[in-house]
Amino acid sequence: MNRRTFVTSLGAAGGLGAVVAGTNAVLAAPSTVEGTVEAKSITGRGGDESHAVLAHEGTLVVDDAEYRDAVSDWRNVTVNGALARQFETDYEAVYYNLHVHHETANEKRNVATGESLAYRTDRPVFNSVQVGDAVTAETAGADVPRIDSLE
Repeated sequence: MNRRTFVTSLGAAGGLGAVVAGTNAVLAAPSTVEGTVEAKSITGRGGDESHAVLAHEGTLVVDDAEYRDAVSDWRNVTVNGALARQFETDYEAVYYNLHVHHETANEKRNVATGESLAYRTDRPVFNSVQVGDAVTAETAGADVPRIDSLE
């Protein structure tokens, strides 16, 4: 390959990289959506396995018997500091998720009004809402949809 072809190839690859970076930036940019929390869940990850620790969709399902007594009020699913530490001891990664039924579209994620999407969030946001609550959420995340804050 001569120098001119090599330099042209670098330019094309750089342009493609800019397009890919631009696409990720668009998906990562915040988007505000309105909806209703239709479910909450916690997933623990260890090695190659994911384990649904808890799911709340109007009724509470706690897959791991070790945690059944820790979450006794199925209407108010929150995770206190002690329980969070126990999750962190048992799993390599712990993911808190809010499943939102959209009343406004999330065009960046291709989620239409009336559809639902699970968003990863942090424990304080997870604890601040319950199933059935109306939310206005600031969403982000290029690879994994996230709710970083509620308005």
